[in-house]
Amino acid sequence: MNASEGRHEQALADYLWFHKNALKHKRAYYGVRLSFALGYWKELSDVYPPAAAAMKTVRDETAAALLKADGNTRTLFHDVAAIDHELGRSPETYGLFLSLMKKNPDQAKKCADLALPSIIEAGDYQLAKKFLPHPEDYLLYKSERLNENLERKDLPRRRALAELDAFVHIYCEDVKLLLRVLGGVGEKAWRCAALEWAIALVGPRKARSMVALQLTLDDA
Repeated sequence: MNASEGRHEQALADYLWFHKNALKHKRAYYGVRLSFALGYWKELSDVYPPAAAAMKTVRDETAAALLKADGNTRTLFHDVAAIDHELGRSPETYGLFLSLMKKNPDQAKKCADLALPSIIEAGDYQLAKKFLPHPEDYLLYKSERLNENLERKDLPRRRALAELDAFVHIYCEDVKLLLRVLGGVGEKAWRCAALEWAIALVGPRKARSMVALQLTLDDA
């Protein structure tokens, strides 16, 4: 509200406080803190340069703490990756992961799934393959999560449709990561099979049709 009313300095103070303190008060804010809250902060930074500078400072300080092992490795990496994503700086996430691998390979493994989009975006498919599960295991896990999420009953129609769209989108994005890696390392047979399985493993008919449409259109 402060940002929309033009009180940019106070809005920045609010965003900084929330980013640094929200989890101390309620762990349930974890997702909101790295999605909507960062999105609002980025909107402010587009019209108020000190907000952009503050976001970059928080990002760099968090990355430094990560490499010094000063805190929970996965949480710190997730913070950096989320800020980089908001700023459109995927290569910086990739670079940080490479630095973490050199410094502490065991800790890097804990963050590999968070780093995968940036690794794939960088075209380092061999590294991505190293951290991806076997295609069968990956698709079984992702499809089971999708099917479980879609089993929820008694939701209002509008909300049910919104959740269907959201869950299908997330699933398809996960599948596309796998397909890009398999294609990138030249495993064409596995890639074709994975595309078929990704569709067949979806239980609800409507969701399966939506998945098939999204994946085949992008694959054309």
